[in-house]
Parts: sequence; structure tokens; C-alpha cells
Amino acid sequence: MKKILTNKSLIAFLSGLLLCTGLYSVDLGLHLYPAYDLTIKNFLNEKNAFSIDAGIDIAPVTIRERDKLFFSLDFTYTGIPLSNFPLQNAFDGTLGIGYKCRINDRFSAFAELRGGLWVYTPSKSFDVSSLSGLLFGARAGAEYNISPYFSAAAFVGFKSFYSKPAPLINDIQIGAGIKYNLSRSLSSSNAILIEKNEVEPLFPVFYSHYSENPFGTLSFVNNEENDIYNVEVSVFVDSYMTAPYIVYTNPHIKRGEEFEASLCSMFNDNILDLLQPKSSDIKIIVSYYSLGQKLSITKDFPLIILSRNSMTWEDDRRAAAFVSGKDSTVQRFARLVKGAVKNNLRSDIPQNIQYAAALFGALKAFGINYVVDPSSAFTDNTGTAAVDFLQFPYQTLLYHGGDCDDLTILNCSLLEALGIETAFITVPGHIYMAFDSGLPVEKAASVRKEYYIESEDKLWVPLEITLSQDTFSLAWSYGAREWKKAGKEALLIPLKEAWSIYKPISVHGSDVAIDIPSAETLIKYFKEARYY
Repeated sequence: MKKILTNKSLIAFLSGLLLCTGLYSVDLGLHLYPAYDLTIKNFLNEKNAFSIDAGIDIAPVTIRERDKLFFSLDFTYTGIPLSNFPLQNAFDGTLGIGYKCRINDRFSAFAELRGGLWVYTPSKSFDVSSLSGLLFGARAGAEYNISPYFSAAAFVGFKSFYSKPAPLINDIQIGAGIKYNLSRSLSSSNAILIEKNEVEPLFPVFYSHYSENPFGTLSFVNNEENDIYNVEVSVFVDSYMTAPYIVYTNPHIKRGEEFEASLCSMFNDNILDLLQPKSSDIKIIVSYYSLGQKLSITKDFPLIILSRNSMTWEDDRRAAAFVSGKDSTVQRFARLVKGAVKNNLRSDIPQNIQYAAALFGALKAFGINYVVDPSSAFTDNTGTAAVDFLQFPYQTLLYHGGDCDDLTILNCSLLEALGIETAFITVPGHIYMAFDSGLPVEKAASVRKEYYIESEDKLWVPLEITLSQDTFSLAWSYGAREWKKAGKEALLIPLKEAWSIYKPISVHGSDVAIDIPSAETLIKYFKEARYY
């Protein structure tokens, strides 16, 4: 247990040291180089020795993209075996300067000059006191990168244990060893740089839309000193996703190459519980293979998640996500109205139009009112990225009112609950609705065309839902007049088309208790309806 704690403490200490000294931006490595020493000159008249060199390499300067100018601090033990005598010991410490040339992803060549001090500590069998002096040397070799952290090296070198009147030892070294990239192992955060990020606020109502439509982009740079392979970028937002979602893959990215990922996500419906905006984090996970080893980097970015009622009007079709004929409250209201009036339907009027009139009268009896919200008006926000507040159908019923977009959403939801297709109508500064009359296009010649919109092989009835406390016939005629007045600026958006992009949702808590007018009241208002 003490050993584990010691190792953790050492790693924490080294990480803190690197952070404080700013060495995460340089290569800091540890090396161990055993060597066999071929003695050229040895005052002990022996022709061989061995040495073990342990040291630290610091490469603060990069040249020609990935060549390195480096400095080294080495501590070396040299063992000198003598016949019939104990092993003789020499120690030295040197500082070095060198140049490493990166040939390709795996191979490098290096050369360095070294200088320092040596100490010879003879055994008691020799009547010689300790000796010391200056040391000069050079080393050249090659490295093979086994992984991003480890490399193997082979080298030849020369060392001179200088002393007067003659050097203690001059030898040629032949060795091999291993190097550990300490800075790379303690921090890999700069291996994949994020050059630019554009992350938009999230709208919970579009949570399913985001699985294929991005809410932001990130630009990356492969900052590894080698090519990388099988690159994957994933995103994860805690509490609102069950697992990371892969948004980008690439089999091969070259060193220094940029790549861009569009941020999509597979959110769960927990995100629909947000009644107020929330600050969160999005985790960006980049995994890849570097020099045969799988690596992963995680970065956090701030993310704003808006309330479930939030929306912008850059695309009017977005409001379709709020229209749902499957909400319990909406279905209960629509079915009770249909059940109350179905035995009083006329044979000379299409059923779709009569059920629309019945629902219009029911909402009037229920007390639905058109209420302008000065801080959230379609007139001010249409076509902009300004965040608007839209009510779900059950909220408009619960509050007994809403503005033009709220009433459009409610009326479309009620008619869709009865299986009647609906559409948005947008004219400059305003949104209202239309529904499928049920009449075939072939019947257009037999009706008053000025009260219908012919589109999508259907005859649509435009209905100005803001006249919620007036008559059905006035709402119909007024809706037709607005369509004609707007001319080419008027747009009809069938909900079926909009739902292919912005899927309808049902939110938690939408099943609320409301006092629906009695059957007698519903029939009374229905019979008062007038048609064209």
C-alpha cells in the first residue's frame, strides 16, 4: 500500500513540477543506456569495462517541424573488472547538448557532445587514493519509437576520463537502451489541438433532431509528431445521454493535418425536464492510434441548455416540434368534442370542416383567449435567432390563452388528434393555421375558391385562430383574406412535411386536469357554426 501511495505521490509531484515549469510544451524524457566499453587506454592495463547511464533529456527547441535540439543530464556508473581483483568503480556526471533528426514516424538519428566530472573510487586492494577529473565524450545513435511513450536506442560513443599526466581511461562505447517520454505520458492534452469551436445553445424540444443535425462544430489539429490512425471523435453530455455518440471517424490523419467534426448527439428525453436554462459541460472525446497504441483525450467545453419551451424562428418549421396530437390532454379534449357532436353532423358539409368548427366552438366555450406577449412576439422574432417562448398544447389549455404561435400549435394538435392533417401559414409578421378540408382537388370548381388554398393536392381551409372569441366563419374568411393579401410572401407548411425534420414530442407532465365544457354546451356552440 505504501508503494502505491509513493508512486502516486511521485506522479503528482512530477506533474506539478512540469506544470510549474511550463515543460508540458517541451519533450522531457528519462533514459537508461547500458553499454559495453572497449578500452583504448586504461592505466589499469585492462581492455574492457561496462557502464550504465541513467539520465534526463530536455528538448525545448523544435527545428524543421519535428527535429529536436536537446540537453541531457547523465549519471553513469562504470564497472572495471580486473583479473584477481575486485570490481573497480568509476562514477561520472555530465551535461550534454545534442541534435535529434526525426527520419519518419518510427526512426530518429541523434548525436551529442558531453562534458562533466568523473570520480574513481578504487577498492582497498589498491594502494591508490580516490581520483577525479574532467570527462569529455560524444555519442551518436538511432532511436526506434515503440509507442508514444517508449523508444529503444542503439548507439556508439567515446569517453575520456581526463587526468594528468595521462587519462584514466579512454574508451569506445557500444550500447543499447530505452527512453521514456515523461512529459508525453503525464499530459497528452496538447496532442490533439482544438483550433476553433462553435457550440450553439441546445433546444430540448429538438433533442431527437440533433442525432443527425449538428448544434456546433470543432476544428482539430493533429499535433502528434506522427500520423494517427482510426480516429474517432465522440461527444457526451452527462445526465442527458446514456453513452458517448460518435460524430466523426477517419482512418488516417497526417501529422499537422486539420480535421473538423460536426457536433451531433443522441440525447434522451430527460432533457425535456428542463424548465429553466442550464449551464452544463459537453465532453469531447478523441480516440486514435498513435505508433500502434490506442490513445484517448477528453476535453470539456461549456454548454448552455435552454428550457424546453425555447425556440428560434430562423426556420418556421421548427414550431412543428411543439405540435403533438398524442398528448393525453389534447386527445381527451379532442375526443370528447368529437363524441359530443358526431350525431349532429350535417351531410352537406365535409366532416373535417365540421369537426374543425366543433373544436373552434369548444375552445371558445372553454375560454381560450388570444394574448399578445410583448416580450415574446412572433412579429418581433420571426426569421431571427432570438430565443422565443412557445407553449405546448396542454399549457395553452391550462393557461386558457396564448399568442398566435401558441394558439396555432394548440389548434393543429387538436385536429391532428382527430386524424385531420394541418399546416402552418406564415405571412409577414404572423403565423396561423390551415387544415385539410377533406375535399378532393377535383371539387375545387364547385366551391368558393377564395376561401380555400389549393396545395399538396389538397384543398386547405385557412383559419385565423387569434379570433378565438369570434365565429368560425369569421376566422375562416379572415384567414383566407390574409393569405390572399400576402400574395407570394405567404407560405403554407404542411405539418407532415415539417415533422420529417422536426419530430413532434410529448413532454412529461402534459397530462393535466382541465374542465372541458359539457356536451350540451359543445353541441350548442357547434350548431351555431356557419360555413361557406
